[in-house]
Amino acid sequence: MKNQIYIVLLSAVMTWMFSACGAEKDQSIVIPEEKELNEIIISKAQFEKGQMALDSLTVHTFSDFILTNGMVNIPAEGRFDVSSYFGGNIVRFDLLIGQKIQKGQVLFTIENPEFVQMQQDYLDAMSQLTYLKSDYERQKTLNAENISSQKNFAKAESDYKSTLAKTESLRKMLQLVNISSTQLDASKITSKANIYAPISGYIESIKVNQGTYLNPSDIALTIINKDHLHIELNVFEQDAIALEIGQEVTFYLPDNKSREFKGKIFLIGQSINEKRMLNIHVHLDNEKEGDLLVPGMFIEAKIAVKSSKNTALPIAAVINSDEVNYVLAMTQTENDLYYFKKTKVEIGLQDDQMVEVKPEISFKPGTIFLSKGGFQLIK
Repeated sequence: MKNQIYIVLLSAVMTWMFSACGAEKDQSIVIPEEKELNEIIISKAQFEKGQMALDSLTVHTFSDFILTNGMVNIPAEGRFDVSSYFGGNIVRFDLLIGQKIQKGQVLFTIENPEFVQMQQDYLDAMSQLTYLKSDYERQKTLNAENISSQKNFAKAESDYKSTLAKTESLRKMLQLVNISSTQLDASKITSKANIYAPISGYIESIKVNQGTYLNPSDIALTIINKDHLHIELNVFEQDAIALEIGQEVTFYLPDNKSREFKGKIFLIGQSINEKRMLNIHVHLDNEKEGDLLVPGMFIEAKIAVKSSKNTALPIAAVINSDEVNYVLAMTQTENDLYYFKKTKVEIGLQDDQMVEVKPEISFKPGTIFLSKGGFQLIK
């Protein structure tokens, strides 16, 4: 009787173990079911566990590329060297390299005793001008009525116009040092002048500090504006004949090739340099991306010179087995099962995402393919 109980219990345990193993096997994707030649069947659970994906044939544009390199740069109007028309001692300077500034912002202040003399000469000329203008108009009237001599009129006219020219000259000189002459009077004469930012941008370099004497020929600092960054590329002369304005360019930093930038050729150089290379300029499609770049950065690029449209699938959809390329075309779905047919294909052009597919027989319109995870199913 005890032996019979042991046998029953042993049978129950073994039945449970085989049952559990069978349930676990159903979730595996290692051994797909193959009912007939070139047919592969997998379950929905296997599909999801293998993180597989489906896709269809699309018309993809494949391009031939010229590989080159260059650097990020800015146009001439985007870089401004700041100096002063008149020398002076820098009495206020608190800028840092990389600092963002706005057009019209005070950059620094210089001091020069000559500024005092310029303002005094201007006020003197203005006070004389009022009298000389009145005398000129009076002499003009008297001369027209033959009351005054032509000599007196000529002298009044000469004095007035000479002083007017001197006044305007001094006004322009004050403008050059950013001293307003509009409301200038004796109580507002100053020996200091502010230097303002001519453009908005960032401080690229600083060559002075507080206390430096700035000569008119000296450059105090350089401002760059990154709103219109462009790319300068160098192309070998044998590739120059394939270049055209408007060709698409993809470029990236050598240390971060996954982050691509797009642009188009807008200018092609007209001479070959001493390195037997041609210089070309590229504008970014999205100029806001220029904030991610810094002038002087080295970049690598590829220029699309030829293109063709072909039927293609994602690269992962084509599986190479024993030197033969296959795709898995879905034939039907039934009861949470996916049916695929292994079909031989030839491949053509390809890029980093898509590959041209040339099937031995035409696929029906709308055919769906396994585009990810197929390498697990084909031995």
